[in-house]
Amino acid sequence: MRSRAISEPERWAASGPARMLIKALALLRRVPFELGLLRSSAVVFVGNALARLLGFLFYVSAARLLTPADYGTLAYALAILDTAAILLNNAPGGLARFLARNVHDRGRQEHFYTNWVAVTGLTLLCSVVILIPFIPVARLTTWLAVGVVINLTNIAVFETYLQTQRGLGRFTIMGAYYTLSNLLQLVAILIAGVLGWRSAPLFLILYGFSAMAAVVLIRLVSPTPLGLRFRTINWRQIVRIGRYIAPLVVQGVFYAFWWGADLILINRLLSATATGNYAAAKTLTQVLMLAPTALSLAASPRLSRLSEAALRKQVFHLLGLAAAAILPAAAALALLQVLVTQVVYGPKYSHVLDAFNALIVGVVLFGFYLVLSSVWGSLGRPLVGAVATAVGTVTTVALAFLLIPQMGLLGGGVAFAAGAGAQLASVVAFTAWGLYSGVTARYGHLPDEAMFVEGRASAVSATGSGT
Repeated sequence: MRSRAISEPERWAASGPARMLIKALALLRRVPFELGLLRSSAVVFVGNALARLLGFLFYVSAARLLTPADYGTLAYALAILDTAAILLNNAPGGLARFLARNVHDRGRQEHFYTNWVAVTGLTLLCSVVILIPFIPVARLTTWLAVGVVINLTNIAVFETYLQTQRGLGRFTIMGAYYTLSNLLQLVAILIAGVLGWRSAPLFLILYGFSAMAAVVLIRLVSPTPLGLRFRTINWRQIVRIGRYIAPLVVQGVFYAFWWGADLILINRLLSATATGNYAAAKTLTQVLMLAPTALSLAASPRLSRLSEAALRKQVFHLLGLAAAAILPAAAALALLQVLVTQVVYGPKYSHVLDAFNALIVGVVLFGFYLVLSSVWGSLGRPLVGAVATAVGTVTTVALAFLLIPQMGLLGGGVAFAAGAGAQLASVVAFTAWGLYSGVTARYGHLPDEAMFVEGRASAVSATGSGT
C-alpha cells in the first residue's frame, strides 16, 4: 500500500519556523489573561499595602495618645479578640469561589450568598456565646467586653464583604473598602484624642465600627449587585457550607499557631529582649508577603472557572509570576538589611539581624506556598491547605524546641523557615500527584451540584437589590 504524499502546506506546518510561530501565537493568546491577572494583582497589592500602612499608623497613634498602661490594655484586648475570632475569620471562606464559578447565574450566586451570610451569622453567634464564660477569666471590664463583641461583628462584616467582592471580581472596590476601613479607625481615634477622649475601651469600640461604617459609605458609591434572598435559606445548604469551611477553620487555627510558635518559644526559652529583636526582624520580612498574597487573591476566582486541563497549564505560569514578584524583593531586602533595620529601628535592636536571612527564606517559601495552595482552593479542596499547614506547624514547633536553646534567634528563624518549607513541599507533592498523575477526575473541581441545595423558592430572580 503506497503512503500518501505529503503536501507543501503540511511540510511547512511540520517545519521548525512553523512550530515556533504556533508557540508564539499560543503565548499571544495568553496575554489578555496574564495582563488581566497582573492588573488585578496590582490593585490588590496597592490596596493591601495602603491598608496595612494605615493599620500600622493606627497602632502608632494609639500608643502615642494613650498612656503605656492603657495601650497595654488595648493590645491585650486585641489579642483576646484574635483568639475569639478564629472561627469568624474563615467562616466566609469559599464564598468567593462559588460566586466566581456561577458568574453567569445570578440566581445561584444569590442563593450561595444568602446562605453563606446565614452561616457567618451563626458563627458570629457561636463566637459570642463561647466568649462570654471567658470574660471573667480574661479579666475584661464590661466596656472592654462590649468592644470585643462589637469587633467580632465588625470582623464578620469585613470578611464577608471582602470575599463577596473578590468572588465578583471587583478588586478595586475590595481594595478601596480595606483601605477605607483602616482609614476610618485611624481618623476616629485621632478625633477622639483631640477632644480629650482617651481610653482603651473607647479606642477598641471605635476600632470595631470601622468596617461596618465603611460598608455603608461604599454602598453609597457602588452597591454590591447581589441581593439577600431569605426564602432560599436551607438548613441542608447551611450544613454543607459548614462542612466545606471546616478545613478552612482548622487551617486558620494551625496557621495562627504556626506563625506565632517561634516567637512564643523564643520568649519562653530565651528572654524578652531576644523576643523583641526577633519580632522586629519578623515584622520587616512580612513585607515580602504582600505580592504573593495579592497574586493568590486575584488568581483564585479566575482559576475556579478553568477546566482541570487548563488549570494544569496555569500552575507553572502562576509560579513564574510569583518568582518574578518575590525573589527580586527578597534579594533586595537581604542585601540592604543593615541599612533597612537601622533606618526603621535605629541602634536599639542590636540582634535584629541574627535570624533575618532565615526569616527571609521562610517568608519566600511561604509566599510560593500561598500561590500554589490557591490552586487547590479554586478547586474547592480546602483540606489540602489544612493538612499542609498542620505539617508546617509540627515541623516548626519540633525544630524550635531543638534549635533555639542551641542556636538562639537563628534557631527560631531556621525552625520558621523549615515549617514554611514543609508546607510548600506538602502542597507541591499533592499537586504533582493530584494534577499530573491522571487522578484529576477524582481530585479536580468540586462540582457545584455537590454544594448546591435548592431552597424553598427554587426559582430565584436574577435581579435583586444591592446589599
